[in-house]
Amino acid sequence: MITWFHNHTRTLTSTRGIHSQSVLKLLKPKPKNLQGWQAYHALTYESQWKADVDKIWVEYKTQWESEHPDEKPEKTRFEIMNDFMKEKFTQATPEILKQVEDYRKKVKEESPVPSAGGEEATNLALQS
Repeated sequence: MITWFHNHTRTLTSTRGIHSQSVLKLLKPKPKNLQGWQAYHALTYESQWKADVDKIWVEYKTQWESEHPDEKPEKTRFEIMNDFMKEKFTQATPEILKQVEDYRKKVKEESPVPSAGGEEATNLALQS
């Protein structure tokens, strides 16, 4: 027979009503700049490439299952999509590349940045 012994060696502030410690507000750090192909993905995937990626994924999965019936595919749909988007990004026109660069700058500028002298800035510095 196994007996369970509760751990009474540490105090729990929530059950004893002691709230002398405050909780540090963790902030999300400013996001890193998107890579070019990631911005290209954000701008064009839903409108242009989703159907193509779905088709490639179905073909890949069908071929893999016919050759390896009892194994999972080596690549996931996510990996197939990333490879596809990287390839399409390398073939993008200069106009599209300009749009991608503008989008990257916009995302970087729109990310929230804490005020310079406040508690939030101190917390962000400690998290980095």
